[in-house]
Amino acid sequence: MKNALVPSWLLLVVILAAALLPVQPYMDFQVMYHADLGLLRGISMYDHARQVDMIAQLANVPASQVFVLPFPYPPWYALGTLWLARLPIEQAARAWLGLNLLLLFYCMWLLTDRQPTLRRTALMLAGLLWLPVLGTLFVGQFGVPVLLGTTLMIHALRRENAILAAGAAALLTLKPHLGGVVLLLAAVTLAQRRDRFGRNALLALLAAGVILFGVGFLASPNWPLDYFRSLAGFRDVSQCGQCVSLSMALAGLVGGGLDQAVWISAITAVLLCAWLVIRWHQVTSAPGSLVMTGILVTLIVSPYLQSYDYILLLVPFILLARVMRSPMSWIALALAYALPLIGLVLLGTPGNISLIISACILFVLAARQPDPVTENPAAGD
Repeated sequence: MKNALVPSWLLLVVILAAALLPVQPYMDFQVMYHADLGLLRGISMYDHARQVDMIAQLANVPASQVFVLPFPYPPWYALGTLWLARLPIEQAARAWLGLNLLLLFYCMWLLTDRQPTLRRTALMLAGLLWLPVLGTLFVGQFGVPVLLGTTLMIHALRRENAILAAGAAALLTLKPHLGGVVLLLAAVTLAQRRDRFGRNALLALLAAGVILFGVGFLASPNWPLDYFRSLAGFRDVSQCGQCVSLSMALAGLVGGGLDQAVWISAITAVLLCAWLVIRWHQVTSAPGSLVMTGILVTLIVSPYLQSYDYILLLVPFILLARVMRSPMSWIALALAYALPLIGLVLLGTPGNISLIISACILFVLAARQPDPVTENPAAGD
């Protein structure tokens, strides 16, 4: 893959950043770490009560003093990160930070392919310093591999690489509520192709799904039921109190909560589905358009979003920055980038309506672009 590998100087930056940046092992990262640690000790990743007891014993405190959220992800996410639990939590958090930085730089390196050096450097620096990215890295969140899945899906579809498409699909399933729409749009597009690549890619996606489903039983014999019970438990614990989504914001205007937001999301989804049908040719005209639309639809429709989930906006931000021409478009793009920081300064919290407005601005900009990546083919094409 010509020009696709991250250069050595960039790897050095990642190593230095991972070694020097502060880490917060007892924030979001601990959810994954303790699920992994429990697996090593024979505790199901979805057995929240036994996890709490394990943590209490390790910390030598009563279980009533332990607070950790249930593990809300598919079992293959825990199996893929099991190696982290073999390290002390502080070292594991730093290793996770380093891996996320590496994946993040690689995503931006691929997304800025064939851009002039100065512009490429500026886009990558802007991406790294964007507030949702910094927030994800700070709390040790888990969305960067999904971001990699969206990026690799673009390249897999452009290069007609069925194996790469299956790998990208597997990454998208790590957080299904974020990657599911992108995966669905990619699968429908492949089914419509009716050519050799379309058939091979669909078979590869199906094979990846079967493998992941089977692998899940290595972690939990009852994982499908346990997984959905864990999701229900997670909903009961959080009640979406810190959700940052369009439907939750609209529900809040009338004094509603998550239940009302789900209905608003359903109505929004129907409207956007109708829009997709009308604009289907434009949406599927290029892999970048397809993936970008999937991301933006997800971030506009889903009721259950946190501030760090908006890291996926990096994909439309960089793809649109590659093709913006008019001054007004650049102003709108700059506003979408700056709004999360403005919202943090004015409202005092990183999770606020500014992220929703940014997503909506990028959706409008994307809808006006006939094809945001055609002018910049992938390396090696």
